[in-house]
Amino acid sequence: MVKLRNNWKLIGILALVLICLPFTEVSAASKLNLYLYSTKKNLVYTSTQAKYTFNGKTINMKDTPGIIIEGTSLASFLDVFVNSGIGLKYSYNKSKGVLTLSQNDKKLVLTEGSKTAVLNGKKVTMSQAPTKITFKDNKKTKYMVPVTFVAESFGYVYTWNSSTATGEITSPMNLSYNGSKVAYTGTKGAVTIDKKKVDVSDMPSIIVNNTALLQAYKVFSSSSIKADYNFDKSTGVLTLSNSTTKVVLTMGKKTAYVNGKARTMDTAPLLVTNLDTKVAYVMVPGSFVASYLGYDYKWDSASKTSNLTKSKIVTLPDSGNGGPELSDDPIPDTTTFSWGIAASNLEEYTKLSNLGNALEVSQDTQQSSYITGITKVESTANSETYAISGTSPFSKSTLTKQDTQLTLHINNATGNNQTLSLGGSLASLVTLSADTTDTTAFNLVFSLAEQELKYELSLSSDSCTLYVKLYRNYINLITAGVSSGEEFLQISGMKDLKVDLTESGNMVTLQFPSTVNGIGTNNIQTNLAALKAVTSSTAGNTSVITFEKNSNAGYRVEQNGTSYKIIFEIEVTTGYSIEFKLPSDLSFSDITSEDQYYKNRILIQLPGDRTDFFNQNPVAWSDNIINKLGLLVEGGKTKIVIDTATLQGYKLTDLGNNKVGITLGNPKDIYKNIVVLDAGHGGTDPGAVRSLNGKTIYEKDLNYKIMYELTRQYFNSPDSEVKAYYSRYDDTKVNLYDRAAFADLVGADMFVSLHMNANTKSDPKGTEIYYYSANTSKNSAGLNSKTLATLVLNSMTDKLETQKRYISSQNLVVTRETNVPAILIELGFMSNKSDLTLLTNSDFQNRAALAIYESICEVFDAYPTGR
Repeated sequence: MVKLRNNWKLIGILALVLICLPFTEVSAASKLNLYLYSTKKNLVYTSTQAKYTFNGKTINMKDTPGIIIEGTSLASFLDVFVNSGIGLKYSYNKSKGVLTLSQNDKKLVLTEGSKTAVLNGKKVTMSQAPTKITFKDNKKTKYMVPVTFVAESFGYVYTWNSSTATGEITSPMNLSYNGSKVAYTGTKGAVTIDKKKVDVSDMPSIIVNNTALLQAYKVFSSSSIKADYNFDKSTGVLTLSNSTTKVVLTMGKKTAYVNGKARTMDTAPLLVTNLDTKVAYVMVPGSFVASYLGYDYKWDSASKTSNLTKSKIVTLPDSGNGGPELSDDPIPDTTTFSWGIAASNLEEYTKLSNLGNALEVSQDTQQSSYITGITKVESTANSETYAISGTSPFSKSTLTKQDTQLTLHINNATGNNQTLSLGGSLASLVTLSADTTDTTAFNLVFSLAEQELKYELSLSSDSCTLYVKLYRNYINLITAGVSSGEEFLQISGMKDLKVDLTESGNMVTLQFPSTVNGIGTNNIQTNLAALKAVTSSTAGNTSVITFEKNSNAGYRVEQNGTSYKIIFEIEVTTGYSIEFKLPSDLSFSDITSEDQYYKNRILIQLPGDRTDFFNQNPVAWSDNIINKLGLLVEGGKTKIVIDTATLQGYKLTDLGNNKVGITLGNPKDIYKNIVVLDAGHGGTDPGAVRSLNGKTIYEKDLNYKIMYELTRQYFNSPDSEVKAYYSRYDDTKVNLYDRAAFADLVGADMFVSLHMNANTKSDPKGTEIYYYSANTSKNSAGLNSKTLATLVLNSMTDKLETQKRYISSQNLVVTRETNVPAILIELGFMSNKSDLTLLTNSDFQNRAALAIYESICEVFDAYPTGR
């Protein structure tokens, strides 16, 4: 991770780009002789020269390529955005250095040398400031802008291709599904079947809920797969079938029926209309459908391609509804339904999830502003906006919150001391008063209706009006099922939930005041014993969840911050999810397993080809959480392939008499200790880059080698008491928020990320660890992030004999957004030659992996989970 001082000038950054550049290096073309107007100095630029494409066509850069500053590409706005197919309109005030770009209903104002831009009247901050640069070799002067920021401001998709040093700009697809219009800016995927490309150019694959949705007809029917295809538009029911399998899917529903058996998908199929072509397409989850039609599915992240190949897996039949009853182990966990954020609320919810808890707008002005008034200017079902007006442009203003008081502190401001009621439901009163510690400042204190409201601060284009926007809490997930033998209904919120519970016979109503029903209106009849039905709705500003229980069922409530869980008392049945016999020449110790949790698959492996044996001794299974079970013979092994509806933990039990039972369940119900191990960076995000002995070293590769490839031998060993899940398992860029959310998905007890440090100076060396002080999550034994950081730093530096630096609270996504104790290890400095030599040494890498394992085990020993 590269650290640069904020007060460096542009000339300093460019001069250091070769040694500090945090992106993949590409062979540079000839040097560029530049003149920087911002510093009035010359510079010889020898690093990467960027190219750009728009919708696959090369943009003519007219001998003035893009340049890279601290990972941000800058290029001529005329060449890339005006004279290309993008066709933005512009005006330029040369004397002020102000550039205005516009298209349709969007307007962006940039100022030379300033990182502050104004997008549709709101101030936003860019990673790099636009600047004028003269290319001295051809005597051309260009106004250079940050390409990623400008492209995304106008709704275009920007992707950096490090292998070709090309910024790829594409237009969004205008789609409609689930009753909403969507400007789709995600991946547009290709499809191959047995290595032959399928033409899906009219409607490429799209990613929804981390699942690739493919054209049903083109991919599975008119292709070499040749499945029979029938779609009933009136009911939204799609049927795909071949000689052995019939798959029935309903648009918008996660439950499918395979040969009459209900199976659960991660993502529902959708009827998607391409609004640009006015054509509708039936889009289905590629992995799920392919597996039942006899094809293996693999996503290639580099080429953005769904690769389908004829499967070698022989599908085993469901052995019945009763299931094998072989012992007194508890029934495996199941998920009956899961309602997530509705598509209509996704954009706002994503924005709210990314909001911080202290915001500010900064202005360099010494002129005092008199506050003339405050009004509620907007009130929606989900938010309220208050406008604070002044006689002059406001100076630096900051929002901070303590309990139910939100304070707006304005520098260089005056006004009348008073308390006002503005008729808001989220802020009952606003108190205006001069700051008691700073006579030049003024405070506005909002009395909030709820402690967990979110908020943001913005400034008008003339800087004379401040806007404070308050957002209600969000219900973001409702799930129900069976956990540890008990039925449950769980409601999760974006922030802590306030609940009012009332009963009327068998009907129970949960009211969540000042809370948005993010999942929308839903209802379901379940097949559970205690929980019969669930309905979600909205009444004014209150979210309402109603459930019907069996008259003989009792329940208890468990509330933990953002989670509200109803647990029902039901009769527990016993049994294993799967049971099978072993050939007489094998014992329980011959079994190995592989957890392919990233695609909800478990492999149970036996030496040799055991096909004939299992034909004579079928594997017994019956569990709603299992979507499919099959046999695969490859690499001298027979593999029992278990595909589950959701990610499952598993436990193998020796039942004696050459019999084996497999228990499936939520990971926390299976494993004593769980950790998420996060190898930093990946894919197009290489992290820090340095050279050693003529070889280019990428931080992402060091992180991956140690944290994924080498730690597995320890965490996967038979005597390990810690289950490790990995946030990335190949050279892929994983979204930071997805990394943090992964800890919740697997029920982790802690989150540990590995990075390599870098500095502009070569002296710093050693190990330091980051945590986030505001992340106060603890395990049952009281472990928090700060304690975790301290223990791991002491343990690892002692074992590796690296220089112990310090622990530090850093506001990083992976340490902030996790709901468990979380740390980020900076193992050593790639900018220090002795550290870099160590980090690239195979013996040290092995010792580092072992040190990570042993340190985590020591923490669990000191702070046990109690499971």
